[in-house]
Amino acid sequence: MLAVVVTITSHPDQVEEMVAALEANAAHSRHEPECLKWEWSQHIEDPSRFAIYELYTNREAFAAHKASDHFAAWVEASTPCIKEKVAGQYEVKGADCR
Repeated sequence: MLAVVVTITSHPDQVEEMVAALEANAAHSRHEPECLKWEWSQHIEDPSRFAIYELYTNREAFAAHKASDHFAAWVEASTPCIKEKVAGQYEVKGADCR
């Protein structure tokens, strides 16, 4: 499995636009056949900070996600809002055992 973790700081005056872009991306991403999880969070004390956690069956599934029309729409909608962004891809080594 492949986990993708993204942290984003938006421009303070574009928080609402960032939330709308995140919701639009989530609505489509969660229905991709090999997307196991797609969730975003907003920082409790600083509403301009966000975290995205994505889980895919493999790297090819994430590549398909990045090639999708909704990902292109995400890039277009979110780029003007982003002040800082850090992303990483991780191979899942330990899984939730619940």
